[in-house]
Amino acid sequence: MGVGLNTDAVRDYSPDGTDRLAEMMDRAGEELAAAVPIGPAERLGRSFVIEWAASYGALLHRGEPARWVSALTGPPASVRMSFDLAAPAGPEDRRALARRMSRVPQAMAGYRASLQKGLDEGNVAPRRCAEAVADQCQRWSGGGSGGWFGAYASNQGALGGGDDMTAAAADADAAYGQLSEWLRQEYLPQASQADGVGEEAYLLWGRHCLGAQVDLDEAYRWGWEELERLEDERVAECARLAPGLSFREGRDMLEADPARRVHGVEAWRDWLQELTDRTIGELDGTAFAIAEPLRTCAVSIPPEGSAAAAYYTPPSEDLSEPGRIWFPTLGAQSFPTWDAVTTVFHEAVPGHHLQVGLTRLLPLTRMHKLSFSSAHGEGWALYAERLMDELGYFERPDYRLGFLSMQLMRAARVVIDIGLHTGRTIPAGRPHAGRRWDFDVAVDALEAASGLSTEYCRSEVARYMSWPSQATCYKLGERAWLAGRDEARRCQGTAFDLAAWHREALALGPLGLDLLAEELSGLARRHQGSW
Repeated sequence: MGVGLNTDAVRDYSPDGTDRLAEMMDRAGEELAAAVPIGPAERLGRSFVIEWAASYGALLHRGEPARWVSALTGPPASVRMSFDLAAPAGPEDRRALARRMSRVPQAMAGYRASLQKGLDEGNVAPRRCAEAVADQCQRWSGGGSGGWFGAYASNQGALGGGDDMTAAAADADAAYGQLSEWLRQEYLPQASQADGVGEEAYLLWGRHCLGAQVDLDEAYRWGWEELERLEDERVAECARLAPGLSFREGRDMLEADPARRVHGVEAWRDWLQELTDRTIGELDGTAFAIAEPLRTCAVSIPPEGSAAAAYYTPPSEDLSEPGRIWFPTLGAQSFPTWDAVTTVFHEAVPGHHLQVGLTRLLPLTRMHKLSFSSAHGEGWALYAERLMDELGYFERPDYRLGFLSMQLMRAARVVIDIGLHTGRTIPAGRPHAGRRWDFDVAVDALEAASGLSTEYCRSEVARYMSWPSQATCYKLGERAWLAGRDEARRCQGTAFDLAAWHREALALGPLGLDLLAEELSGLARRHQGSW
């Protein structure tokens, strides 16, 4: 949320901490349900928090933290990432970070206690997820020869942080190593062989990630239709590269072309930063008005062991620290550009950085202003990619092929995620028709859709397994944003103003899809016939 970047606090991941959090969610929902909002900001904030607290509380009460094993969002990744986001301004901040680091072993012990509770109750995560987190923790621990926390403390020490962080870092590295060993020795033998959570749990996750009760049969069917539509469009785009060229041939050609690659990690970061800066400059004053504090979005490279996908972290609450996009390298030293341009638009501007950063500036209630609704946010970022296509930013066929492939990946996510978690079968006419989804089939389908590497796709599918329904947020969220824009166009006709619609739609702040659809419909009706 960008709050307390230099605090000494670490979340309590123990069973007791989860119980207290569940009680907090229940109390917040009850008190807000009885409260009367004053003004539009409180009305929106009240609706958001009631929905968020109820859906998150349902997951807590069901015991989901007891099998929360994720390389992207799990406690080991979240605790480490909290130090990425820190911005110490002086010795006192560094001392606070040292105290935070000294509490990392306690946080990992609490997390382990929650996982042990899950083991005792037969509430366990998939084996593949546990393997991924064990590998991640082992890498970050340094394997006994100095890990990520030790390197962080060394860097802070050079800035005058003192030796107090060095000892804390050694204990934090050791805690990650011990957690890795425990996962391998104790958890993995009892982990689930299933790749999904089942329909009952999946619907609860869907309510929280999407903010909607989704008709899974309709969404699964629509996902296949969208996949086929995009496949046809990609065939036509491949023909622009060379007549009769298949997608695999086109992908291999683009990957192998040294003129379409950037060589060296620093050169890659610089290329991404230049594209980010140029896009902000070109879009400001056209389809968007970009406020001065949001005209900076930094590009960073996360440490090895992070999940494969690029991601965004928001600016601090006071905007003193900028929003930041992170591009994992997976150990590579040379990087293709054909599928990276659309990802920059997704993560930076007009995607997450514009949306989340703008929310920081809005006159909303604090919880609403600092929160993130997955389908709202990821749906907007995918809409942003589609918008850039509409505005002509993919003029090169290789960049547009990258855009279509990322759209295809998100459509594939819908059918893979629903199918993998709920046991649905693959329809006739598709590879593996009649078969139920499993990890290997999902990796094959994702690789065919996206053109990304097998290693990347394996990391992605493991992420879907550890975060049910989140993978559907992109396409289902984009569908909601497009429906809201279409309704506004129908109501306003030739008076429709895209920049004004963007401004007022984003001013609603993050909302679940049901609330978003209701608010966008009201926005269209209020401006019927004019803007």
